Amino acid sequence: MKIISFSNQKGGTGKTTACLNIAAGLVKTGERVLIIDLDPQGNATVSVGIRLKPEDLTVSDFLSGTARIGDVMLDSYMADLSVIPADTTLAHTEVELVSKSKNQFFLKKNLDRSADVLNSFDFVFIDCPPSLSLLTVNGLCASDYIIVPVLCDYLSLEGLSHLMETVEEVRKRLNPGLAILGILPNMIDRRLRITEESLALLKKEFGALLFKNGVNVCSRLRESPSFGKSIFDYAGSSTASEDFLSLAKEIKKRIKS
Repeated sequence: MKIISFSNQKGGTGKTTACLNIAAGLVKTGERVLIIDLDPQGNATVSVGIRLKPEDLTVSDFLSGTARIGDVMLDSYMADLSVIPADTTLAHTEVELVSKSKNQFFLKKNLDRSADVLNSFDFVFIDCPPSLSLLTVNGLCASDYIIVPVLCDYLSLEGLSHLMETVEEVRKRLNPGLAILGILPNMIDRRLRITEESLALLKKEFGALLFKNGVNVCSRLRESPSFGKSIFDYAGSSTASEDFLSLAKEIKKRIKS
């Protein structure tokens, strides 16, 4: 079982969409996946069609240690994809964690206690919030790998250097086992000249860290979250479904190697 965080402090990079659809692609290849929604916006939760009821427990209860993983984990509409959901209460939980000692390790501590359940999955994905917050640091401290979705524009590339510095700091001080699994070019629009320039710069700067398979712009991909479905179930013949299936296979190869 491998734990992978999806993180980029810049919003709008398609991080949650990438997390969900790579997970769905892995399910299509026969893997079992758990998504931990660590964003108070709860986008990963609603993107798989989960609408929380007032009595449902969330990742806030799991982080605080008041609920076990089996109490908070929900099944998605996909047989082998489960979710630990989030809602806006997670923002309050983060504030409460600030005053606690070793607050970077609350997620890791509770995941370690849940090894018997986690070992039934092949992958655990953590959808981090679009910020370098305490929640994001908790995600990185609990992870084996990080995947960084990035847009092919100047501002995204500029922000990427800050994230890489943060990852290096986390590796040095908190989680020496953390590795970057790959930089994911997302929402690639090849009609724009800056796209090819950005891809060339990414390749020059990051070399083999850059995923061979990126995700091209696809209108159906933007629509699928509002229907609570992965791209495979919403538009299975789209270019995005091909992109994400290729990505899922590449991720498996990278981890094996």
